[in-house]
Amino acid sequence: MAALPNPDPEMPDATMMPVLQIVPVFDIRAVLSAVPEGRSIVESLDTDQLITGKERKAMGTWYAKGRSHHPATGFLEERLRNIRKQLRRSSHGPRPQREQDTAQQDTATISEERAVQFAEWLKNNSQPLAQVEAYMRDSCQYRAGWIRADHSKSIPEVLAMFPRLTTPGMIAQDFSILFAEPAPKLFETWVPLYADKIIRLAKREGKLALPEEQINLDARGEVALMLLPVMLPPPVYKQGRKLVRASVEESKRFFIDVKPVGTNMVEYLEQTKSSRSCPFVLLLKDGMLCSQAFVVISGKAIETETALAAVDTCFKSFYVFDIQYTNQCLPTWQFLQDVVYELEGTVSPAVTFLKTQIHACN
Repeated sequence: MAALPNPDPEMPDATMMPVLQIVPVFDIRAVLSAVPEGRSIVESLDTDQLITGKERKAMGTWYAKGRSHHPATGFLEERLRNIRKQLRRSSHGPRPQREQDTAQQDTATISEERAVQFAEWLKNNSQPLAQVEAYMRDSCQYRAGWIRADHSKSIPEVLAMFPRLTTPGMIAQDFSILFAEPAPKLFETWVPLYADKIIRLAKREGKLALPEEQINLDARGEVALMLLPVMLPPPVYKQGRKLVRASVEESKRFFIDVKPVGTNMVEYLEQTKSSRSCPFVLLLKDGMLCSQAFVVISGKAIETETALAAVDTCFKSFYVFDIQYTNQCLPTWQFLQDVVYELEGTVSPAVTFLKTQIHACN
């Protein structure tokens, strides 16, 4: 059927006529005043109009809105800024030096009740050693969860709950369960891949204290470890309200402290317990020969077979106890974390630079 023609050519087609939308106008005050909550808003708006220009200017002391890319100012804004900083710190956990570890929190092989029983038995027994090792192994996941519950446990608190962690081999065992892949890397790679290159770089930069030909094959791994704080610039860190920089000697001592054979260990451990809160390595040496190697944790010495094993255990203790690296030798631990163990975490530019130098060294 054909469409009907428009009878009035002066009148536009209905399909072409614009649609007029009527937007209702509301009296905001009337609407708000209809409910109790709204009346309080209206009253507060009226009160704002009574504030004088002088009073409004004085309010700027408390809060002044930011303009033209300049931040807001005033007492309230300063307080809020400090609170936001604290919230950011707490949201990232207590370890600004390295990221929260990705420990393998697998389903526990034993129930929590059984793990608590093991922990209680271990508090009161250090023998037989095979039983200690078995109970420590089976309760590892429970222990890791307890330590990491709020990231606030101190080493003395952890040792009060789990004293057998200072039994030789237990820190390494926990780390191997939590971080199976990186656990053996220091032993597998340090001497064949890194030691000689670090010694050559130190010699090139004039930081090798003795002629290279005097370093025998057995000592090269140990010498290379002790060169790390020398090759990595000491960090700046906060001590109270001050920023301080550790000396090279201080950095070396907080990483590996070297004492002569015959040192009074009782006195030494008592002194360092109050002055050093973080784990470190202690070597008792007779000239170039290392006689004994220890990891010192909260005034307790854990003996290891070699200097390399002591550094390995010391590094792993930071993860097992869930604590920060030592400020005085922070780049050294970051280097081992990033280059050797290949664990994720923040590293300084100095660590990245040394890593590049090592990879380029032939």
